Amino acid sequence: MAATTCRRDISTELVYWDSVPVTIRDVRGRETEFTLDRNGFQYIHHEVPGLENCSGEDEIVALLFPETEKLVQKLTGATKTIVLTHRIRCMITDTAKRGDNRAPAFAAHSDFSVAGALHHLEKTIGNPAEKEQLMKGRFYIINVWRPLKTITRDPLAICDWKSVEPGRDWVSHRWIFDHGWNEFGSVVHNDKHKWFYLSHQEPSEPLVFTQFDSKETENGGVTLAHSAFVDPEYAKIAKARESIEIRMFAFVPEGDS
Repeated sequence: MAATTCRRDISTELVYWDSVPVTIRDVRGRETEFTLDRNGFQYIHHEVPGLENCSGEDEIVALLFPETEKLVQKLTGATKTIVLTHRIRCMITDTAKRGDNRAPAFAAHSDFSVAGALHHLEKTIGNPAEKEQLMKGRFYIINVWRPLKTITRDPLAICDWKSVEPGRDWVSHRWIFDHGWNEFGSVVHNDKHKWFYLSHQEPSEPLVFTQFDSKETENGGVTLAHSAFVDPEYAKIAKARESIEIRMFAFVPEGDS
């Protein structure tokens, strides 16, 4: 076969992430200081009986989806919630850090940009009249991150939205899939950022955080940066982290937001 002489230059994106030393503060004992409205995240005491007995992903999802929707409705005042996606993280081996979407994500990121969130709304609500009605109120994308076992290795850090400068700190990137696309945010380091985590986080202590708030579209959408990180004390001796994250739309009626 003759070698081709046709060149094909491609315009695309490559994402660069540089490691930056940061201090991640433990909120253990001061969990109530942080709220969804003020900081964009909140640790909640939320027992789900039977979770410890679930033996597989299907059982976990069947138990947690309705309980998590009720939790988000209570926190936000939403009367309608729609689960978008979920992901169970379980890093079986250290090599899973590379190329396995069940491994923890070790880079500061947000799950949606404003454009990405609105695109998912278009995909999720197919009825134009229903979408128009829902958009009259306030709507969120909420991520509920819950340990399946006590977390020691590779905990999740969350960045206080009050410490963020949205116009400076966010770079949007678009992922193209066979079935569509999503636009997410990578984070530019800022010395003003304040990062937090909850030590030895239990399955009854989910982290609830905002990934989009329609009321704050002009202020970056309140899409909180988060990242797994290595705790040197437990990096080599603790069992692999097991957790589940559930992302959902939450719709608050017009006049209640």
